[in-house]
Amino acid sequence: MSNQTESAGNSLPCAGVTVVEVAVGVSDLGLGMAGGVPGMMLADLGADVMRIVGTEPVPIDAAVAWGRAWHRDKRIVRTDDPDEIRRLLAGADAALVYGPEELVEQRGLGQRDLADAVPGLVYARCRPSRTSHGTVEDYALLVEANAGFCTQLAGHRPGPIFVNVHASDSGAALLLTASVLGLLRRRALTGRHGWAETSLYDGLLAPLGCMIGRSERAAPPIEDYWAKGSYFPNFLYRCADDELIQVWFGGKGMYAKLIEVLGDEPSTEGYYTDQVTGALNARARRWKSFFAADPRDDWITRLRQAGVACEPVLAPGEALAEPHLAEIGLAVPREECGHHDVVVGTPVSVHPRQVADPPHVPTAEQVDGIDDLLLCGVRVLDLSAFVAGPLAAQVLADMGADVIKVEPPEGEAMRAAAYAVAACQRGKRSLALDLTAPESRPVVERLIRWADVVVHNFRVGVAERLGVDEATVAALNPHAVYCHASAFGTTGPRAKLPGNDALMQAVTGLERAVGGPGNDPIGPTWIPIDMTGGWVSAVGILAGLYARATTGRGQHVTTSLLGAGMLLAGGVHQRDGKLVHGPELDPQQTGFGPGYRIYRAGDDNWFALVLPDHDAWARLRALPGIHELPDSYAPLRGGAADTEARRAEAVLEAAFAAEPADTWVTRLRGAGLLAEPIEPLDRDAFRRRVLDDPVNRRLGRVVAYEAFDWGRFEQLGRLLNWGPTPPGALNLALPGIGGHTIRILEELGFSAEEIDALLAAKVARQL
Repeated sequence: MSNQTESAGNSLPCAGVTVVEVAVGVSDLGLGMAGGVPGMMLADLGADVMRIVGTEPVPIDAAVAWGRAWHRDKRIVRTDDPDEIRRLLAGADAALVYGPEELVEQRGLGQRDLADAVPGLVYARCRPSRTSHGTVEDYALLVEANAGFCTQLAGHRPGPIFVNVHASDSGAALLLTASVLGLLRRRALTGRHGWAETSLYDGLLAPLGCMIGRSERAAPPIEDYWAKGSYFPNFLYRCADDELIQVWFGGKGMYAKLIEVLGDEPSTEGYYTDQVTGALNARARRWKSFFAADPRDDWITRLRQAGVACEPVLAPGEALAEPHLAEIGLAVPREECGHHDVVVGTPVSVHPRQVADPPHVPTAEQVDGIDDLLLCGVRVLDLSAFVAGPLAAQVLADMGADVIKVEPPEGEAMRAAAYAVAACQRGKRSLALDLTAPESRPVVERLIRWADVVVHNFRVGVAERLGVDEATVAALNPHAVYCHASAFGTTGPRAKLPGNDALMQAVTGLERAVGGPGNDPIGPTWIPIDMTGGWVSAVGILAGLYARATTGRGQHVTTSLLGAGMLLAGGVHQRDGKLVHGPELDPQQTGFGPGYRIYRAGDDNWFALVLPDHDAWARLRALPGIHELPDSYAPLRGGAADTEARRAEAVLEAAFAAEPADTWVTRLRGAGLLAEPIEPLDRDAFRRRVLDDPVNRRLGRVVAYEAFDWGRFEQLGRLLNWGPTPPGALNLALPGIGGHTIRILEELGFSAEEIDALLAAKVARQL
């Protein structure tokens, strides 16, 4: 079921599209969301989705219930016959293909084979991950261990941890979904097929744009962030009733309001000065005793009444019980085999606009060159700020769109956090314009008429005050794709509440998922929900552009940070009123059980181990020192074999502690087992591992260019990879504030005198 209500005469954007998932010989646990969520999202957007799986499921998946959510509304076909699979693909519009080379290419299911057999097929492939450190099979844990990602959060003990955020698989899922929608649009406009490919490693990089970068001569605080990370406090507090609350006061005036509610001494210098001088960190430590004085519900009431944003820290899936999620379509009820389920809905809503105007017909400019750049000729008006909205527009720029970034003459708020600008603004043109000034109105209206896409992430009600709301945009440009990337959704009881990454980590359960049961929560520092929200919004806009290409009608797209955060909860869902988590992290933050976790060896170094089936279990048991491992295959805790799994973990922990990690990895690999060493990496070493990898540079995962004030700047590049022709060259540059103002105003038809007047009145600014 979709999170959209289909009104009379309207249709979902992917109605009539047939999608086939080919997932033979791969694991739900290993691929995670990458193997199920693209098909789920396309089904929720109206596609008819068939999932082809092998006759024998991967044994480690037996106790993994996430598929109930990810594979809903798909027709499941079980077959190992390549001829039967090709027959089922014959009528498909798009194929999502997973698996190792020997099970895909050797069965004639590769892109080249199917291009001849199924003309017009859009083909998206999730390949095993490849860097200069080797090729890694499709298990997210192995990919993240090989990349060093397990070392990038401080856990509750020394050493690397199992980072339970679905980073690589959620990123790959969104890369695949965006690619399919972009290629479907190209086919609708040109009649030509195409392919795309990604990997769990590409997916891992997708949410890390605010974490990985390197500048030649940026100011020390900026370069220090890239090298060492942020020392900004988390503002997570334990209250008198032992419940936890997450506080945020990034909004205007919230800092002073929070101080007043707490009864702390007023700040004489203000928020930004206190942040720089360390006074803010001192207050954050002092406030622990303040919050410990009263229960959480009392604090939430008082803080919200004062206009300070806060959220309770919940466990994954707990928010599904909130009425707000049901109202906005993020909690979807279902009946299955006599059970009542509630699953997470797709966090994208796309509705066609009812217009009397003639259908939109793309110009030659918008079609010419579309083979090289999927969004060639598409014009995007980016009115957003912070991270999620700007990242969505940058994804569109990476696909070839012309993006105009509108920001205040003094620059948008996130210019102060230069790393966030670097991660979300590449490839755009900047127009510095005061949207609140009456003199800017003619400019705004011409921009709206110019645009194919209008995107913003203002709080609910702000767009109306600025005259850039959906109704106003529709009146000026009925064929535009309009996207509002909100915090809590555009309707419902929580619609007007402020939100950011930290608050969403709290309410969606991400902080507790990483911390592990019985431990204090841990908040990932690379703003994963903001970044995921950006990719989710890009997917929504691409669905809108595809719908416009097939129907000629403008589209209204809504997404939310809350929806992005709920998506990261994986396949957690309710069954008959109880939460079903699937595999859960242990308090030691090592993983899900003896067959899917990290182990400490005798030299205090760590490695990851995956035992996907009975044969792997038997081969491990045959190794010297492992003979006490139970006979029965019990790879995960929490199921019917929980006792055996825990006993197996104890045996393996003792055995692996007897020799160094390299010795064990060599021995395990020699037995044909899946093991990856975890190299101890600090933040700087982790970014160098990504930026200096020759394979990453060759594949365009890393780009370098001259940036304003920073000299040579290196960062993550375009992660979307498509064909049949290689993606064309892009504008690799970060725009300065108003760096393109005059040129854009000239393109919009303003005279030199009109432009001078706007500049003189400080309504507009040219860098």
